[in-house]
Amino acid sequence: MDGNVKRGDKGGRIAVLQSSRFALVLLIYISHCVTPAIRSPFDFGGEGGVAFFFVLSGFVLSCGYGKRAAEGGMHTGRFVLRRMARLYPLHLLTLALTVALDHRLGVDYDAVQLAANIALVQTWIPSDHTLFVANGVSWFLCDMLFFYLVFQLMYRWLTAMPWRTVAWLAAVIAALYATGASMVDDSMVNCTLYSNPLLRSIDFALGILTCRLYHEGGVRHRLERMKGKAAFVAALLVITYCIYQHMSPAFRCAMLFWPVMPVVVMLLTSMDSDSNIVSRCMKSRPMVWLGGISFEIYLCHLLAMRLTQHFMHMDGSVEDDLRYFVMALPVTIVVSWAAARWFVSPVAAAINRAAERRQHPKND
Repeated sequence: MDGNVKRGDKGGRIAVLQSSRFALVLLIYISHCVTPAIRSPFDFGGEGGVAFFFVLSGFVLSCGYGKRAAEGGMHTGRFVLRRMARLYPLHLLTLALTVALDHRLGVDYDAVQLAANIALVQTWIPSDHTLFVANGVSWFLCDMLFFYLVFQLMYRWLTAMPWRTVAWLAAVIAALYATGASMVDDSMVNCTLYSNPLLRSIDFALGILTCRLYHEGGVRHRLERMKGKAAFVAALLVITYCIYQHMSPAFRCAMLFWPVMPVVVMLLTSMDSDSNIVSRCMKSRPMVWLGGISFEIYLCHLLAMRLTQHFMHMDGSVEDDLRYFVMALPVTIVVSWAAARWFVSPVAAAINRAAERRQHPKND
């Protein structure tokens, strides 16, 4: 959910990647469409969507900031502040609203849960007690904060490493991860393998390496000449979904997507130069606009779903629940657009202006 997707070498937006963010956040939305009548969540959409966004974050940050990171010209503190200025205030707002709504329903949270959530350290604690608290999707920001902090160091390290060393290191990490994952009980998967920032930094590192690979050895030009990329992406995701159904939670929550999402990101990026109907659709203004508010959709959708359910007359049937989920989506989009326009953007601008004044105070 990392801001607008920029093309570092041309300075323009990679429109297909931008719109694909909405498609993947829609999968996350579907994974949370659960009611007493619809009990089976679409876990693949949530876990696949999260993996995509972690890889995508490493990729787009490398495209936009890689040169400065390689030269050591990035000020990590200012970089993190600018990124979090668009993420953290909305996190606090959705947290406060969710806590208030839950309090009215008689559901309260203890000090440890709230403190961990406010400080964005919940994914460092191997316990479900603090992980999915209140607006549970906010755990994602804890990992993103860690990625921002280590981006410059990780980028310089991974881009300087020979590809043969990268291959050996990847094999060792995969073997160690698989060995450790096989020992994790299913009840502990979410608070260890799925959310832990150190382990999910593998996805982020893959995004950095994907950017490096895409721009080296003519890979980009070969992919741009490739036909049927959209069909290939769809087939790859369908095959992954089929494999997902037969894997244990410890392996399918993250590791399954390591070889998949880098390929998806590269193919989507290369589609930006295509002129076929799929690429034109993904580069259309509505799709790019929806991709531009994907972070707000991600952080607001649980609240919007609750509000929609509150104002609907629900009879408990599957058909009624499906109507509710369909209606909740446009409500989510409207709420997210309003949050982006009237809260996220002005608050982020105010924070950045204040930071600039502190950095360059006017002389009296």
